Amino acid sequence: MIDYQENIYKIFKDSEFSINPDDIVFKYSAEIEKQFSDLNIKILNIRNETLTVEKSDLNLNIYENLEDYLKLSEVVKSENVLIINKRNTPFSFIDNKTFTNFIPDENNFFFSNSKSFNQFIEFMKSQEIDSDEAFHFVDYVNKTNRKIVFTSLSEKGRLIMKYFNEIHHFDNKVDYSISFEEFTTCFTKENLHLPKFLKNSIIEFSAKNKKEIRIYEFFENLGTIIKTAKINFEIYLNNLSIDSIKKEYDEYKSKYFKEISEILSNITQKIIGLPIVIATTLFALEKIQVSVQFLAMIIVTILITNIYLILLLKINFNDLAYIKTVSERDYKKLISNKFFMIFPDEKRYFTEINLRLGKRVTQLKNICETYFWIIGLTNIGLNILIFNKLDFSTGAISIISLVSLGIFAFTRNHILENIEEKSVI
Repeated sequence: MIDYQENIYKIFKDSEFSINPDDIVFKYSAEIEKQFSDLNIKILNIRNETLTVEKSDLNLNIYENLEDYLKLSEVVKSENVLIINKRNTPFSFIDNKTFTNFIPDENNFFFSNSKSFNQFIEFMKSQEIDSDEAFHFVDYVNKTNRKIVFTSLSEKGRLIMKYFNEIHHFDNKVDYSISFEEFTTCFTKENLHLPKFLKNSIIEFSAKNKKEIRIYEFFENLGTIIKTAKINFEIYLNNLSIDSIKKEYDEYKSKYFKEISEILSNITQKIIGLPIVIATTLFALEKIQVSVQFLAMIIVTILITNIYLILLLKINFNDLAYIKTVSERDYKKLISNKFFMIFPDEKRYFTEINLRLGKRVTQLKNICETYFWIIGLTNIGLNILIFNKLDFSTGAISIISLVSLGIFAFTRNHILENIEEKSVI
């Protein structure tokens, strides 16, 4: 059959012709007459001026261009189709297979989409059911004026979709029959209540489009509309409200970030004051005479500062561990809902917030620890200067410094281990 179509195409390609409802008229050519004769196709020669071929004798449905075929009244005809498309590439449809330039083309969905759209229109018209049931998916169909009407009880209005005999030229590279098949499965017994949510999604989506293109936009975006309906259906089943959850989670996020900001603010104030404290201590050590009592007082002050520093570190790490633990608990509780298991993409918003919060806690822990070591090493350095003034030996100063450093490291590790154990518990 494909060879036969290719031979027919060769006749049309370089000829002048006009396609009428019942026949095709060619400008006379002896070559054309011979070609039709070789194909055993009857042809009427009228005074060597024109050649007329009855469409019924061609054993196929032939169209001059894509627009001539793209009509509801045409796509329902025989499966054997040839579109000449002289300015471009010829399309053929034989035994449910598409051919581009007479070569099988599985990635060209021109015929599949046009036929699916026709089935889609017929399916929509079939949903006008005359019954006393409270819910009607399609409320009214006017086949004369080609109108499909949806009534929205929640919006207290109605949506009119016009369809025409002409069919939109859908993207040949996209197979819209897949989403149409999914659409029809929404009306099975297993999905008893889904059509109610589907209707709301259709009205919400299509209300944004002009009447002239609504039906085409509806068909092209069936996948998106179905997904929205299923999400809303699952929200209903799980007694959820995504907007409400987002609002509550935003409040949690604000609370957590506020607590983190307060910790950061306290540390920042201490860091800002650190150079002044160090400079003052160094100035005092430089100017005063050697006084054992005064230097001992400075050492005691540094010791108290170190104890305060350790307590501060412990408090800050405890606060940060608490924030992280509580935020993780809230996040896990939220995403454990069955809804997010069915639609994992919907938890992306919450996952991003949780990751951002975790990153902020980690950064602040690093800042706290850095501040801890800066103060600790600075205090050790000041002690070294004091012990030098007191004429301690280098060996004694080294031992004291190493012991102080060891105490700092041990205390730091002890605090962090306790914090990690509590966070795991």
